[in-house]
Amino acid sequence: MDLLSYAAKAFPILGSKTAVKKAIESGRLFLNGQPAKYGDRVKNGAFLQLSGAGVRQVKKLSIDLEIVHEDDHMIVVNKPSGIAVNGNRNKTVENALVQVNQANKLEDALPRPIAVHRIDVPTSGLVILAKTKRALIQLSKAFQEGKVQKEYVAVVHGAISAEGTIDLPVNRKSALTHYQKVDEAPSRIFEAVSLVKLRPITGRTHQLRIHLKEIGHLIVGDKMYAEDQKTILGKGLFLAACSLQLDHPITRQPLSLSIPIPPKYKRVLEREAARFDR
Repeated sequence: MDLLSYAAKAFPILGSKTAVKKAIESGRLFLNGQPAKYGDRVKNGAFLQLSGAGVRQVKKLSIDLEIVHEDDHMIVVNKPSGIAVNGNRNKTVENALVQVNQANKLEDALPRPIAVHRIDVPTSGLVILAKTKRALIQLSKAFQEGKVQKEYVAVVHGAISAEGTIDLPVNRKSALTHYQKVDEAPSRIFEAVSLVKLRPITGRTHQLRIHLKEIGHLIVGDKMYAEDQKTILGKGLFLAACSLQLDHPITRQPLSLSIPIPPKYKRVLEREAARFDR
């Protein structure tokens, strides 16, 4: 049998030909004591060895994260704004969870949870991380196939319509967002501010921020896209991923995960309304 197919089955922590290729490229897979190559074939009596886990070692980061759901295969946390999900930096969600999976006894357990999607650094809310290789593969596939329903909440400038759909390209790629207004308050500076629920159908970078700006309803605190428009600074970006619906990657049971709307979102509406009435 060819090495790529055999190793994907022999080592559950790899699980796919793509992962086997990465193990070969990083010099972690050996056939009969020699570094493996793409074209190798595995014969009876061959000795195959995988070294390391292919996950960069990091120091634990002391950040308290709210855990919304956890089992042997996955963990879902409420990410604070100002922290990256992952990447080449120390202050990330992955680094904060580096010790979470050490007691996991499953054969394909990952050395530490790996994020299967991202939300922007200034955006808060729900993030899913895989704790096993099988979950990582299935969750990544679910996101790629659009089988994970995401809902965000934001506070935006202006009196947005009751509901609608934004169908505008983002970075020259088609992008679609549904929205529904939850609440509205008058504002001296912005005329009005609105609390909205957002459901992105596609997953383009900064899609929600760009879409709302394009229809004249900048997200409050979005200094990146504000340009010359005045917004509320110093309070962060008023955008949060508050709901996820998906099938569990292993049991296939439906999961509906949610967090409350951040209290500061309603407070800003109350504050703007009070200032307007003075």
